[in-house]
Amino acid sequence: MAEYFWAGLLVGLFIWVLAEAAMQLRRPVSKKLREQVFAVVRAEGPVEDLEYCLRRIRADLAGCGFTGCSVLLSEENLSEEARQIAGRLDGVRLCTGEELRRMPLDL
Repeated sequence: MAEYFWAGLLVGLFIWVLAEAAMQLRRPVSKKLREQVFAVVRAEGPVEDLEYCLRRIRADLAGCGFTGCSVLLSEENLSEEARQIAGRLDGVRLCTGEELRRMPLDL
């Protein structure tokens, strides 16, 4: 009978640890960090699905709590059509290669 008690206690402890770990992962991100997150995208060649990709990146970041995120798109090797697509999307900024190289990023 005592072994059932200890087994139940151990299972309960294990479930509690899993629940706490899940709560740590779901903890909201600080407001300051949400405003500083951005994605850098370098696109080349034909970009038929550029608009979808840019919207998907923003949606994925927003789903993680980064609602104020921006997407920096390198305009090197982009067609004029791709530049127009990126220019009409909110939260997307076209950057030259030189601007991206000056940013302190670990790429």
